[in-house]
Amino acid sequence: MTAHNTPTTAKSTFVVKYMNLMGRAGLVRVLLHLTGQEYTNEFVALDSVANDRSLYPFGHVPVLIETLPDGSTFELGETLAIEQYLAEKFGLLGTTPQEAAVRRSVALNIYLELYAPCFSSTTPIQQVIADPASEFMTKTLPQFIATHERWLNKNGNNGYYFGDKLSYPDLVLLNWIRVLEGMGVKFDVNSPLKKLEDTMKGLDAWKGQYDAYHPFSMIEP
Repeated sequence: MTAHNTPTTAKSTFVVKYMNLMGRAGLVRVLLHLTGQEYTNEFVALDSVANDRSLYPFGHVPVLIETLPDGSTFELGETLAIEQYLAEKFGLLGTTPQEAAVRRSVALNIYLELYAPCFSSTTPIQQVIADPASEFMTKTLPQFIATHERWLNKNGNNGYYFGDKLSYPDLVLLNWIRVLEGMGVKFDVNSPLKKLEDTMKGLDAWKGQYDAYHPFSMIEP
């Protein structure tokens, strides 16, 4: 299995400004890696960001800097904006405005349903997951799984959300499956979500680096 192939014309190069962990820049790096882009990491420490927030578009990281083939540069902040820019640029949002809108809607639903319960709660998410009676485990997660199993089954449970080609929401779901599993969630091995995870893991475009792009991975400076 292969990831999406990008045109072999003159290509941009990229710099990802973030800490030396995957974190909120993880999927940005995955998108660049799987589409065969040349990119480098510019590691920044949170205290250095806090010392001069004017250096960053919105006062925080990640930030993407693209050098285009003509030598001009383009800077973009905000994780979701960066992800969607790259997904559109490299053909992972379909070919029409309608296809792009639907793919964005699926990806945004994944993020919006899971981010706040996982990272905005006053109770650590690992503790919430460990409690089988918690609202997250009895309501939020089961409803999320049911919704996205329905979407995946609608496409024939073939490991993709749309057709038989990689798209942005495939990678968003993969990222969140890996996050949740890393925090203690155990998905049914027969779930379409696990089928997608296995399909994504089998992409040749990882070039043996699947584990290095785990959401919890650290990056050697």
